[in-house]
Amino acid sequence: MNSATLTSRSDRKDKVLTNEQVVRDFISGMDQPISQVREHLQKYLTDDCLWGNSGFPPARGIEDIVQKHELSEKVFGDYRLKVELLNVASNGNVVFTERVDRGVQADGTPILSVDVTGVFEVRDGKICRWTDYFDPRGLLERLAVLPDIESFFTGQTN
Repeated sequence: MNSATLTSRSDRKDKVLTNEQVVRDFISGMDQPISQVREHLQKYLTDDCLWGNSGFPPARGIEDIVQKHELSEKVFGDYRLKVELLNVASNGNVVFTERVDRGVQADGTPILSVDVTGVFEVRDGKICRWTDYFDPRGLLERLAVLPDIESFFTGQTN
């Protein structure tokens, strides 16, 4: 396994994180109100990151990814993403995750639960590709409330 170059301060010593740890830290850091994830995404994703989700056009670049997360607040409210990480495997700069992603409202009420297989590619200590594979039916039902669902996926308005 290759080491990533992202470092953190711990007991006054620099610590080099493995690609797998970068992904684990990224996933655990998503457990915050969705309205506050911008800085987290910017910290862990490259400017040219590609984020793909089963059956949907990919988000290209950090700003597109941030906008998609901010738009999801319109659908689900200011939810938190609670991730149950079941398995992790890595080879070089690629990290696979098997997980259950749960959207939870501020009061703890569950809004969505999705079984996900995620594939991450890490470059220079940041995630440059993030692809999630899942059955999108439940998500599509929730997204149907958007007045312009096409713009949610394409970033283009009519």
